[in-house]
This record gives sequence, C-alpha cells and structure tokens, in this order.
Amino acid sequence: MMGQINGILLPGGAVFIDQADMEAHPELTNDCVQSAEYICQLAMERNQRARKNNDAGGYFPIWGTCLGFQFILIHAAGEAKTRTDCQPMRNAMPVKLVKNYQKSQFFESLSNTVAEEMEKHSFACHQHRFCITKESLESYGLANDWQPLATQKDSSGLEFITIVEHRRFPIFGCQFHPERAAFEQLFVKGDPNYLAHSHFGIKLSQIFGSRFVEVCRRNSNRFRSSSLKARHLIWNWQPVFSGKFKDSNWLQCYLFKKDADYPEDENDSVECTSNSVL
Repeated sequence: MMGQINGILLPGGAVFIDQADMEAHPELTNDCVQSAEYICQLAMERNQRARKNNDAGGYFPIWGTCLGFQFILIHAAGEAKTRTDCQPMRNAMPVKLVKNYQKSQFFESLSNTVAEEMEKHSFACHQHRFCITKESLESYGLANDWQPLATQKDSSGLEFITIVEHRRFPIFGCQFHPERAAFEQLFVKGDPNYLAHSHFGIKLSQIFGSRFVEVCRRNSNRFRSSSLKARHLIWNWQPVFSGKFKDSNWLQCYLFKKDADYPEDENDSVECTSNSVL
C-alpha cells in the first residue's frame, strides 16, 4: 500500500500502549500500535533511500496528530516512556513557536503575520493527558534527528512540544488536533474548544493540512488504476451523524462491521494519475 499512496496520516485516538494499561483495558487495544510502528520503519527506510538515490517515489511523508504524534517519537526512541504524564487538557490554546522556526522545512515560508496570529489566537485544540517534552528528546537520543517547532504549557506549568519535524525527512507531528477547529464544532454538549472556531482559528488550522498535502505532492506514487484506488477510499462507507448525542465528542463517526473489508475490484483497467493521502 505504501508504494501506491503519497503519504500517511496517523490520527489521534483512545488506544493504550503501555503494557499495564493494555492488560487493564483490553477493549482499548488494537493492531494500530504495531501497524504504526511498521509504517514508521518503512517510511524511514524509503526516505533514506530517496535521499541517497534522489528518488521521488521513495520520498514518503508522514503526519502524526495527538496519539499519532506520540507514536512517531515513541517508535523513533523504541521506548513508550518517551512520553510523560501531563495535566489533562481539553481546550484550545495558541502555540509558542521556537526562535528558528523559519529555518524548518514545514514553516520555511511562514510569514511573520501568520506566526504572530498562531501565537495570539487559540486555534490549537488539545485533548490529551500525555505529553512529550524537549527533555525527553534529549534523554532518549532524539534531539539530533527531531526538531521542536512549537511548545505550550499545561496548567501546572510543564512545557511540552506541540509541533515537531524530522530534521532531514518529511515526517511531522503535532500534539493538538488541527481538524477540530473546522470539523468538530459541538453544539448539543459544551464545546471545550469553542475558541478555535473563529475565522482566525479555522484559517490557521487549515495551514497544517495544506502544507502536509503540498509535501505529499512531491511523492510520485500512484495506484495502478482508478478502480483500485476507488476500492480503498473512505467513500465506500458512510458516516453517521453522532453530534446529536450529548455524550459524543464528534459530529460524525464511522461504524464498521466487525469483519468489514474493502469492496471487490470490479474493473482494474483504467489508469490513475491523481495523488492520494490515506
């Protein structure tokens, strides 16, 4: 699959990864933990070859959000203790960009005006109880390969990383949820991230998605046909409106049957040239 798509997003979620937690909560464990590790390993191998051989097809971007962000750095360190407990957060905050953010591959063309807006407006939606700090990068030997681009503090004053990128490869992550600003505007229950739904909040959050897709366009992978691509798209399933329930944290969700599989490929003859991010 990674030879046919242009990038991968590792999303957030409620999945335990520490051994004690997994044993205590077997209902919140699944194969995504091991899958994320495989994906990170394969992406690193592809990016190393691409850098060596100037191969656009091997250039492989990854984005990690919240738990996905933690997955990337945990797998890089080979140690779940890379992340640490922080005060539980369910609110929108600004970000504090590091001094040399414009020297990064992700923010290299970011204007001073937009940077000031990021540090002023509460657009970054936080929903987590674990954090990764700069000290963790140092302790687990990650500082030479990974560059923090922004930080924030929890209610106790603990500073943690909110945006990070690999220093050589197109691998990025953020601890907050950029997508919540525009797509999770809760109305039946109280919305803890209501500050992010402003004009500025939505505009700033869209920068992350747009920039990641721009990076993915540099990858030349393709599905061999349109029908094969269609078989793997999420549009084969329909979302359910869950925002009408007072206990729901999402406006929409997907309900899959236990043994759901991709639909059969009916026609595998039409060539496909469009980019794909799964």
